[in-house]
Amino acid sequence: MVRQLSEIVNRDEIKDLFGEETLMVFPTDTVYGLGGNGREDSVTSRVYRVKQRSEEKPLTLHLFSVEDISNYVLDISERQRKLIEELLPGPYTLVLPANSNAPDVSVSREKKVGIRVPDSDSFQKLEENIDYPLVGTSVNKSGEPPMTDFDRIVEEFGGIVDLFIQSEEEMSNQSSTVLDLTFDPPQVLRGEFSREEFEE
Repeated sequence: MVRQLSEIVNRDEIKDLFGEETLMVFPTDTVYGLGGNGREDSVTSRVYRVKQRSEEKPLTLHLFSVEDISNYVLDISERQRKLIEELLPGPYTLVLPANSNAPDVSVSREKKVGIRVPDSDSFQKLEENIDYPLVGTSVNKSGEPPMTDFDRIVEEFGGIVDLFIQSEEEMSNQSSTVLDLTFDPPQVLRGEFSREEFEE
C-alpha cells in the first residue's frame, strides 16, 4: 500500500497501517529506509530476506529525537555528547555503546548500536503513529547501491512490503555517513568526515 501521511485522516486506519508486524518503506533525510518494529521477529526476519542481508549485520535504530538516544545507550562521555548534539538530527549514523534496552537486532557483537535521527519532516511525522523502536536499513539488495526512485522501489517490492510512505520533501539520495563514537577520535566507517571537524 502506497501512502502519504497527509492523506491519512482515519485514526483506526493509521493504527492498522503502522501495526507492530508491518514491514514498511519510510522516508529519511538521506535515502528510503526498509524496516519496522525492532522487537518483532516476523518483521526483522523479513527485512533480512528482502534485502538478502546476513543476519550478522545489525539494523540501524531510527529515533525521532536526540533525547531518545539515552534510552538505548550506556553512559556517554562529554565528547560523545557534544558530537551527538552537533551532528543530529542530520545525515549521520552514530555508533555508540548499546544498553540492554536496545533491540537485539540493532546490536553488534561488540555490543554497539548504530543510531540515526533523520532531519526530515516526513520522517518526524511518523512519530505519532509508531510506539515501538523503529529499525531499518537502506532499500536495496545487499551489496547494491541504495534505491532512490520511489516508483521503482514500489515496483520492485510491491508484493513483499506492507506499506510505502513517500517523502513529502527532497532527500539527499546519499547514504548516511557512519561514525563510530566509541573510538577517540571517532572512526569513519562510511562516507567522508574530516579530522578537523572532530577537533572543532
